[in-house]
Amino acid sequence: MTTSPTVDALDTKVQEFRLEHRRRTFVDELTHLVTALGRIPDLPPADFSPGDRERLRELADEIVESIERRLDSDQDSESAKQHLASTIYEVRRRMEVIDAWFAHGGATPP
Repeated sequence: MTTSPTVDALDTKVQEFRLEHRRRTFVDELTHLVTALGRIPDLPPADFSPGDRERLRELADEIVESIERRLDSDQDSESAKQHLASTIYEVRRRMEVIDAWFAHGGATPP
């Protein structure tokens, strides 16, 4: 399946993020990923194919799984854990916006 350059770039960032263990870098990269997800509906629909929708869902799931692993590792303060947990909801919310965008003609068939 071919994905758009935007989704390919996001995929690369998610794979790098999944390997990050330093707290500050983890949080910084997470912020970047959440922001990138939020920008998807602002891009031209022609930049995306319907297949990108499923890959974006998978990437959102990978982000959430990485956050959950971080939470399970118990290496952060309680306030940091709360922030990370709230970010899970934000990733899911942004993915809902992306799904709605695709459902309303956000991406065009190849």
